[in-house]
Amino acid sequence: MPQEQQIRRAVEGYVEAFNKQNREQFSALFAEDAVQRDPVGGEPNRGRAAITGFYDAVFQAMDRVDFRITDLVVTADEAALVFRITAFKRDGGVVHEDGIDTFRVNDEGLITEIKGFHDSAHTRVVEG
Repeated sequence: MPQEQQIRRAVEGYVEAFNKQNREQFSALFAEDAVQRDPVGGEPNRGRAAITGFYDAVFQAMDRVDFRITDLVVTADEAALVFRITAFKRDGGVVHEDGIDTFRVNDEGLITEIKGFHDSAHTRVVEG
């Protein structure tokens, strides 16, 4: 089982790479067989390449992003990240979103599972 500090590093690294829109740093955080469900209930992305592809599309729509950790709770090999994102879109729009991502991390400190929880009640879009 991974140590708490490994899990915190993985999640904090995820937020850092997302803010920098650093594809290589971001991709390196995931195990080859990782699974992403974002949002939960949607079709999962399976594997590092599919997850990286999902975020490539997200990054292409944004000029910049401010992804902030509101809270981070770690138990066993999992973490719950409470976050606030302000995304500045290339079309001039701005998206404010509060949500929760959950993570599972392996013994090597790589993310094996991520689930995204967000809804319209916690999202505000300002058109550009």
